[in-house]
Order: sequence, then structure tokens, then C-alpha cells
Amino acid sequence: MTFDQPHSQMKSMSAFLTVSWRSARRTLVALSLALAGCRATLPAASPTPEVVSLRLLVDGASAPLLRDLARSFPVGNAIVVWDIVPLEPRRALVELARGESPFAVLSYLPDPRLVAEDGGLWATPLAQLGIALIVHPTNTLSNLTAAQARALLRGQVRNWAELGGADRPVQVVARPAESSESAILQALLLGDQPIARTARLAPTSQSVLDLVRADPNSIGYVSTGYVGEGVRLLALEGILPTAEALTAGTYALRAPILAVGNAEPADDLYRAFFAWIQSPEGQRLVRRAYGALPTQ
Repeated sequence: MTFDQPHSQMKSMSAFLTVSWRSARRTLVALSLALAGCRATLPAASPTPEVVSLRLLVDGASAPLLRDLARSFPVGNAIVVWDIVPLEPRRALVELARGESPFAVLSYLPDPRLVAEDGGLWATPLAQLGIALIVHPTNTLSNLTAAQARALLRGQVRNWAELGGADRPVQVVARPAESSESAILQALLLGDQPIARTARLAPTSQSVLDLVRADPNSIGYVSTGYVGEGVRLLALEGILPTAEALTAGTYALRAPILAVGNAEPADDLYRAFFAWIQSPEGQRLVRRAYGALPTQ
């Protein structure tokens, strides 16, 4: 799905899309779904369980998924001690470069060329992220066109009545520009125009939810992994950001979630973990709130 925009604006908005699922199969050094039965082996059963520490960096948008998958990862007789460190993409890439962690799981790359064949980083796709537009449950609107969503978030629509809603002022709730959610939204929807200057800045996704729940005038955006009670999803161009729509590629505000590292994992638990996520079992868990990998 693409938005109806001038070609020049679409070009400026779509730099991030160079890491698309089609190009991923060409340019990413990927494990692929077929690698679910990879060479990586789990520790053999023994009377004394082996304790293994795994450290992963993760951006805020992907954190709920990664924590859920880590809890569900079958490791036989081993005991895995997870160190999952939330960092936004630029900081995570700096830590990778320093060797402070072997891998990161990110839904946004500031420079997609980093994972091209000669870009220096190894990467493999794990899932698809959706950016959900959320409002207070009392908001009477149910659907926005792309043009309406842009106008709202840019601050060009100041009252919900302009879109057929209640006579109330619009309050945008935004994440910081360095967050994956804002970066993806900027790339796929806002283009070269900034978020509304009057937006309330929310330091975390949970704070976005809290602010929208508390304010009937508000509109915010979060990863689909955070959507919960007390807010209502808006459809975009008639499509809600469901796991089915993300998997099918019909919801427009979506991006690949990638495992990224300085080198391909060895035959170890990192490799087994990523391959398990790409397996049918792992993808069933992904579909709880995120989009699964596209079929090959």
C-alpha cells in the first residue's frame, strides 16, 4: 500500500523503505525461514543445567515482542539469563560498534546501507512492526485518510470538528524524534514536515498510552505491541493495524524488525534463538501483536 502523494515527496519519505522485504532477500545476509532447522544446537540435557547469559539490545518499539519471545524460547536443559537492554536505534548501533553487545533487534535503521552486502553489518528479518494511531475511546472518528493523519500530526488540523468529529481542540502526543516510532512515522507519513510544535512529548510508549487515556482530545502513536485497554485504534485508509494486516502488507505504517550484528552468529544460542523466531512456532507468537514474516 502506498500513500497518494507527489512523487518528489514520496522519494524524500521513503529512504527507510530501501530495507524492504523484497530488497531484504537480496541484500541482507539472512538466516531465512528455511533456517529454522539450522546447525545451531541447544545444550544437551545433563544432570546440572548449563547457565547461559545472552545480551541483546532492543529498541522501544520492538521490546514487548522480544521480551515475550525470550520468555517462550525453548532451551532444553539450559537456563538462559537474559540481559535485554532497551536503547533507541542510534545508541544501539554505537554500542554494537563498541562491541558492548553482539546483537541488537531494531525496527529502524538510520542508514539502511549499513546492512547492504558491503555495509558491514549482518542482519536478518524477524517480524513486522506496525505503528498504531490511537485516540481516546470517546473520540467518534474511526478512520483517517493518509492526508488527514498527516494534517493532524503536523498540527495543521486544530479541531476534531474539521474532520467530522466533536468540537474539541486536537492534542498530539508524540515520541522523541530519536525513537523508532517517530523515525518510522516521519519516513512513511510526515515526509520533510515536522510533528506539531504543540505536541506533548512522551518519553516512553507507556506514557503515550497514559496521556491518550487521560485526554479525550488527544491522538498519539505507538508500536502495536503496546496497544491496550483505555485507547482506541484508528484505521488508516480503512485498514486497522492488526497482525493479519501487517503480515499481509496491507497496513501502510509498518517496518521490518531486524536482528543486527557485527557478524553472523556462530552455531550458538543466538543463532538458535533467531532461527526459532523465524520458525512456524516463533511466528505464531509474533502474530499476537506484530506482523509475521512475508511468505517466500
